[in-house]
Amino acid sequence: MKSNYKQLGQFIRQVDVRNSEGKEENLLGVSVQKKFIPSIANTVGTDFKKYKVVKKGQFTYIPDTSRRGDKIGIALLEDDEEGLVSNVYTVFEIIDEKQLIPEYLMLWFSRPEFDRYARFKSHGSVREVMDWDEMCKVELPVPPYEKQKKIVDGYKAITERIALKQKINDNLAA
Repeated sequence: MKSNYKQLGQFIRQVDVRNSEGKEENLLGVSVQKKFIPSIANTVGTDFKKYKVVKKGQFTYIPDTSRRGDKIGIALLEDDEEGLVSNVYTVFEIIDEKQLIPEYLMLWFSRPEFDRYARFKSHGSVREVMDWDEMCKVELPVPPYEKQKKIVDGYKAITERIALKQKINDNLAA
């Protein structure tokens, strides 16, 4: 079963692009629902040049796992072309999307088993963190591109049907 598992580190790389222009738009946080959300941080007096830029197709995760219960904050930017995130977050991208599809990886991160693994691999005394080295050691199945695409497309079709049925139910209830 684990014969087709590979370490994530061979497929990803950190990205550290700073907001050198000092933009103040689209400041994002990461939720435990594994989504980007508008930041609620108090930004009065903040130097936005220290913030990191995350672009569409890139991931952001919060290495500090101690304040999120049993979940790790991680998200894939899909809805915006770019955003700004805190400099304490880790931004990374897939090196070759023909080897590993970002949406497939996000499905893997969304599993409760990944959250448990991340908490188990976190270390520290006051603040537990799952650092970059531990993220790179994550093992996951990496099927051929066509199989990954089929899995992603199947998941999208199911979630779209669920959303459509929810709209129908909402209309019937109204």
